[in-house]
Order: sequence, then C-alpha cells, then structure tokens
Amino acid sequence: MKILALTAMGISMAASGATAQELRPAPGYFVDAMVSITTAENIATACPNLTFNAVAASDATAEVMEKLAADGFDAENLEGTMADPGDAVRGKQATFREKHKLAKDETDFIRVCMAGFAEIKESTQVGSFLAEITGEGAVDPTKDGQGG
Repeated sequence: MKILALTAMGISMAASGATAQELRPAPGYFVDAMVSITTAENIATACPNLTFNAVAASDATAEVMEKLAADGFDAENLEGTMADPGDAVRGKQATFREKHKLAKDETDFIRVCMAGFAEIKESTQVGSFLAEITGEGAVDPTKDGQGG
C-alpha cells in the first residue's frame, strides 16, 4: 500500500543518517503529509469511535509521490535525494500535541478522541484522514462515565 511506503520511507530516512550536505531538504508538503497520516493513524488506533480513512491517505500519498517526482526527487530512492526530515517531523508532532494539550505518550483516549474530532471539525489534513464511527454501540467520549 502506498501509504505504508511513505511512512516506512520516512522512518528509514530517519534511521539512515545520510549527510544533509549532499541531499535536498524534505519539502513541506512531504513532511505535512507524513505527519498528518501517521498522526491520524495513531488517533484512530487510540480512539474507539474514530477510524483511519486509508483510501484518503493512499490518494494523498500518491499525490505526494507524484509531486516529489515532478520536483526532481527520485521516487524509487528518496533516501538518496532527500535529507532526513526527522527534525521537521518531530517539530510538527510537538506542535500538534501542544495544540491539543496532549502528552507525548498520551493514554487518555477521551483526550485523543477530542483532538481527532477537533481536527475533523477544523477540516485539517489530519482530520481528512479520520472518520467517525457511528451507530449502535459507538462510544461518545464527551459523555460522563465512559473511557478513561
């Protein structure tokens, strides 16, 4: 699946430690997509009433890969043409956690769900990869006595 390629590539780049002098910086749209997709996946995993929209993420990944190729990056070897985006990714993750007042290792599913719902309501890129699970048995994190 294309989405796994994007996130796996980002992780392997962070681990490779390639020299930034010979590589081009990761474009903002690449970093934004990587952070948004992985953040949405994590929110959906932690929140019982949100799910990850894999189709939207796959479509977004395809668009990012096409744009990278158009911008002169080697889609088959991004590690060879792009500097490690790790610092930019960590910075955007920290900004997201600060925005929603989430701990780095947040365990309160209600807080995570509320962050996800806020992203959907605000029509953010993270929110575009999330969908609410509704119907009988769906959990409402805003009601007292649930979760925690």
